[in-house]
Amino acid sequence: MAALPPDPKGWSVEDVKRWAMEVVGIKEEHADKLVQQEIDGKHLLKLNKRDLLDVGISLAAAVDLMEAIEGLGGGGGSSSVAAEPELSSKRARLDAITLQEGDGAELESVLW
Repeated sequence: MAALPPDPKGWSVEDVKRWAMEVVGIKEEHADKLVQQEIDGKHLLKLNKRDLLDVGISLAAAVDLMEAIEGLGGGGGSSSVAAEPELSSKRARLDAITLQEGDGAELESVLW
C-alpha cells in the first residue's frame, strides 16, 4: 500500500479515510462518514469534536480522531492550541475595558 503524502493538507478524501482506519484505527463505518462529507486533508485539519459528532461519528471514534488530528497540527475546536492566542487577546481587551470603566465589577460579571 502506498504511503500517504507527507503534508496532510494535500490528502485526498480517500487518503483521509485510509489514515482514519489504518493509523487512527476507527471502524470503516465512521471513516465512511468522513467520505460522505467529502473531508480531505485540508478540511480534516479544521474539524473539531462537535463536527465529528454532528455527522454521526461515535464519541469514542471522535475522541480518537481529535487526538490524531491534533497530532497532525490541526483541530479547529475551542481546546486547540491555535485558539488560545485569540482567547488571550479577548481577555486582554476585556481587562482593558474593565480598567477604563473604573470599578468594572458590574461589567466584568456581565461579560464573564
